[in-house]
Amino acid sequence: MTQVLKNNQVVLSLLMPVHNGEKYLQETLECISRQTFKNFELIILDNQSNDNSQKIIKFFQKNDNRVRYILDTKKRNGNDCWYELIKYSNGKYLIPLNDDNYFNDNYFEILVNKIQKKNLDMVITNGCYVDENKKYKGKFYKKKMHYFGKPNMLRVIRFFLKGDVMPLMLPSIYLLKSYEKLLPFINLSLFENDADTLFGVQILSNFEIDTHNEQLFFCRVYLKHERFHDNNLPNSFFNVFKEKVKHDINLIKYLIKEIFKSKLSIVSKLILMILFPLLMIVKRFKNNVLKYISMFKKYI
Repeated sequence: MTQVLKNNQVVLSLLMPVHNGEKYLQETLECISRQTFKNFELIILDNQSNDNSQKIIKFFQKNDNRVRYILDTKKRNGNDCWYELIKYSNGKYLIPLNDDNYFNDNYFEILVNKIQKKNLDMVITNGCYVDENKKYKGKFYKKKMHYFGKPNMLRVIRFFLKGDVMPLMLPSIYLLKSYEKLLPFINLSLFENDADTLFGVQILSNFEIDTHNEQLFFCRVYLKHERFHDNNLPNSFFNVFKEKVKHDINLIKYLIKEIFKSKLSIVSKLILMILFPLLMIVKRFKNNVLKYISMFKKYI
């Protein structure tokens, strides 16, 4: 039986929202239990699952007192789950996890050692996408990892245009007090994904970051990737278009607000606040072109 650590002894808090994750949850928990770094707490927020997730978690909890299980009082969107989880955290650092990720046995140890040694806000490791059967689908960072160093205007622009939210925010360790300064998450509109974009811009314009290029983290990508969302999108093209325009304007407003409060230089702040409307047009055009190219490929 693993010993319970007192709150002031906990180095690392692992935060995991779960919603109907029975298919891969046991494997993820086994990855956690095999980690070479042992000084952690695992806090699981059950987003009102109706499968065997609770049973799987309770079994692991009996054998490891570091596991804390919280049955949520309501269903939440993804970002709201992270915000709720952090309220229970006792560690100096945090690592976010999904219920279908897996990782090398030294994943925690490498990240903790690196963030402690350099006294950073965040460390990102490399990883790759896999399908349901663990078949390789692509590396997060193919040549070099971009998001290292102090707050920088160029990495904000790159992230915003590329939209690579997952490789930035998930295979990472954060200094808890730095992470908390950016909360709460801002859910902009019915299109929840761009709340992640906003949070990524906040991270890159405020955090000092280091990277670890070894592939330690594996993210499953598949069609039946169930997460709870309370989004009720409009059912007509005109209303969807109107909602997207409203959303984009709202996103630009919040981006400018967060950049103004950030740790970037005054010159960088001014450039970004002027550039963001143009960058949004470029981003939407790029996304639509890629979507139509993908559709065209199906017919050739």
